[in-house]
Amino acid sequence: MDSTKEVLHGIANFSADISPSFPYVNAELGGWDYDRTNQVLLLKLSDGKWITLHPHKIAIRGIKDLEEAQALLDWIKGQINDIYARRESITPRYASQAGLKVMEILKLTPMTNCKACGYATCMAYAAALREGEVSLADCPPLWEEKFREKREKLQAYLDSFGWRALDAD
Repeated sequence: MDSTKEVLHGIANFSADISPSFPYVNAELGGWDYDRTNQVLLLKLSDGKWITLHPHKIAIRGIKDLEEAQALLDWIKGQINDIYARRESITPRYASQAGLKVMEILKLTPMTNCKACGYATCMAYAAALREGEVSLADCPPLWEEKFREKREKLQAYLDSFGWRALDAD
């Protein structure tokens, strides 16, 4: 077993129900998947880390040690409290990025397989875009005038799911 590859999972429990904050947190942090019926919000972070919010607990996946777990827990608690305090000025979002379809994204790329984005094919770029690993700016042909309509449609499609890149503020 390679201990450098080991990842840990942590769970923090709360007595208070934090689910009323979920639509606002989803809107502000770009939740990956929001199950409104079961009140579960999944946040995908960079470096393979995930934070899952439940009404009375927070689960963190992909942490390397207790110190990182505590830092992420402190960060998400701070975000939840700040966002919920500002909820009157936030439009809640009930959609999730998980509904994005790679094939729908691919149809709206230039489909040149030019590799300018760093991927071998537009299909690979579309899959990375769905996951939030790249942005529209990473595809230079999309910014050519002849692909303006595709770019605008792709942006509208991504926006309809509240898409955002993993490193977006």
